Amino acid sequence: MLEVKGVGKTTNVLLMGLTALCLSLAGSMFAKQEVTTPSVLSTPRLAKSVITSPTLDRRYDIPKSQWKKAESKAWISPVVRTAFPFDELIYFWKIRIPRDEGFRLYLQVFFPDGKESPWLYAGYWGTVRYSPKRQIPEFDRGKLDYDQLLLTSSAVAFRFKLVDEGKKPLSGKPDLGVIVTHNHPSSELLTRFAEKRTTSSAPERVFDIPLRLQVDTAGNKLIDRCQSAALASAMQYFGTTVPLEQIICWTTDPEYESFGIWPRTIGAAIELGFDAYLDRFRDWNKVRDTLAENKVILCSITMPSGDDYLAPPYKQMSGHIVALCGVTDDNRVIVVDSAITRENRGYLVQWLLPDFEKIWIRNKGGVGMVICPPQGFRAKLVNQLPPFPRPVGSIGWPDDKETTSSSAAGQ
Repeated sequence: MLEVKGVGKTTNVLLMGLTALCLSLAGSMFAKQEVTTPSVLSTPRLAKSVITSPTLDRRYDIPKSQWKKAESKAWISPVVRTAFPFDELIYFWKIRIPRDEGFRLYLQVFFPDGKESPWLYAGYWGTVRYSPKRQIPEFDRGKLDYDQLLLTSSAVAFRFKLVDEGKKPLSGKPDLGVIVTHNHPSSELLTRFAEKRTTSSAPERVFDIPLRLQVDTAGNKLIDRCQSAALASAMQYFGTTVPLEQIICWTTDPEYESFGIWPRTIGAAIELGFDAYLDRFRDWNKVRDTLAENKVILCSITMPSGDDYLAPPYKQMSGHIVALCGVTDDNRVIVVDSAITRENRGYLVQWLLPDFEKIWIRNKGGVGMVICPPQGFRAKLVNQLPPFPRPVGSIGWPDDKETTSSSAAGQ
């Protein structure tokens, strides 16, 4: 029986250095010009990343007890001074909000020269007065791009503001989770703050996660709902089947006309009875350790065309979300993918690890929405995977005429 672990306390992560193994692996595959699979090659685990730029992350939690009344219907969190400067910030909220209650969230950051940003709109939850055609907030040092603060100069502190906008007074306040990132830390900062990680000893496991397509209960297509479909797959794996229409009510932001904002997916999971949190995965050791806790990771990916991929299942993909089933010891990444609709091929989709790392860890900073199992849940595992289905150097399946699918709408 597995213990359900909640969100961890402050952590920091070093993005590991380049490994030459991926390149030599690719070279040997192409030289043979035959259908080869990772299991045939008997390659060891790739514990390190193929990405060269070291990155620092650290997580901070703001419990609901720390909100202080600022004005009528508004509360402000403490100023959090971070251990190192940051140029990126992501966040999520945790609350089950009663009917007809709602709030808006705002973010402010502080810079080492004594200046601060304006209050930047960071989203809403529950019932609020709608503001149609909302634009993302920008200022002279960056922007809050839906759910991700991107700065052109590093900040050193942050705080949030909570504003009650529901039909009924707000009866409770959310816990917040925040992850700050320094994308180009100095060697001094790396020496001081980089977390030294050990190789994961977690055994290989591949969850038997069901495929949920982007359709409603009547089978009608729901365009650009990959995030909701991935969440539906995770919850169904844990024993709770929820119609996609019910999930979409929570994940959709009608003001931004967006279907894939990260904090709303975490919020939806919590409203529907699960614990969940947002995290960053910079190496495969952390991925394997999280899977060992029986948690499902919804991976935020993007795959531009023209990169040096080995054997991906499609040519390209804009912003998209897939549910991670597992990582094998021979370096295959297994997901369920609602964008692949033909003949149930979105179930247990296989990627070579270097390809998936590019589209997730490199291109999207390893952002993952982690859905936790209910207490007492026992893992349902795939006992035997089929061979890797594609020759190296190919894209999609041999009989595919259409090897790309536009799902998108996931951040």
